[in-house]
Amino acid sequence: MVTMSYKTINVTSKTYEKLVLYKHGNMSFDDVINEFMSQIEEKKFYNHVLKEHKKRMQKIKAGDYVESDNINDALKNV
Repeated sequence: MVTMSYKTINVTSKTYEKLVLYKHGNMSFDDVINEFMSQIEEKKFYNHVLKEHKKRMQKIKAGDYVESDNINDALKNV
């Protein structure tokens, strides 16, 4: 008999509520998350992430950034 191991992931209440809406029948949250991940190849996902990162880096190089001593304040503008 194969024993499944599980990990706990933290999500906000808002994300949890959205996940519940996608869950139907006897689907688990694992099923829902895997279905989402199967919709886009990892390579496409990472290409998207890298494009967004490049855009942000170009803004910083152009001087279009907010200086802040508080990381939370700085991240609000990202």
